[in-house]
Amino acid sequence: MPEHKTTFIITSVIHFSQKKVLGSSLRSVFSPEDRTVQTLNTIRSIRAKVPGAFIILLEMGKNRNIAEELIGAVDKYVFIGQKTLVRWAVNGKFRGLGEAVGLITAKKDLNTGADFFFKISGRYLLNEHFDTTQWQHDLFSARKYSEDISTRLYGFNRKFFGEWQNALKRSLFQLYRGMSLEEVLPVKFGKQRIYNMQKIGVSGYTAPNGEYLEE
Repeated sequence: MPEHKTTFIITSVIHFSQKKVLGSSLRSVFSPEDRTVQTLNTIRSIRAKVPGAFIILLEMGKNRNIAEELIGAVDKYVFIGQKTLVRWAVNGKFRGLGEAVGLITAKKDLNTGADFFFKISGRYLLNEHFDTTQWQHDLFSARKYSEDISTRLYGFNRKFFGEWQNALKRSLFQLYRGMSLEEVLPVKFGKQRIYNMQKIGVSGYTAPNGEYLEE
């Protein structure tokens, strides 16, 4: 795989389980059709803000066959929803466990050799406040909330790819016990090694209740 200056990894679950997640009676107020449109907007926002970025859509939902328009809009489509462990984790009641297992499972497909990686949750988009020049390109950067970080969007230098993967692996036990990825990942990676960004430039609607938020 040739080097790409910037890679965006979009984590996505278009076709989702109806099982409840921790803290919510609804897994998502959005249908697969809604989620498809929202994720298309995610991709379009990346193309607008970072025209030369290499975009990977990591699909962890139940069905490989998502909209052709969605697959055609990215540079690489990676489907791992057929894997037993991924299906178990993503269908479970802990969202963070599903995401972590998916990112670990797809490790080889995600490592493009880029200079800088962004991980963005599907359905969220880059807004007018997103500015690549504000990201510390030699560090791991995220929006901090006290002891937690936002996992909707974060970015890191290529030198941290392996350490990011190892931190995800070390998070699995606590994620399985019900802790959130937002609180566990910074501990396993090292809180003091994460650069705090006050405004990361991402917005969207939360799945359980459709609440709009900006970070």
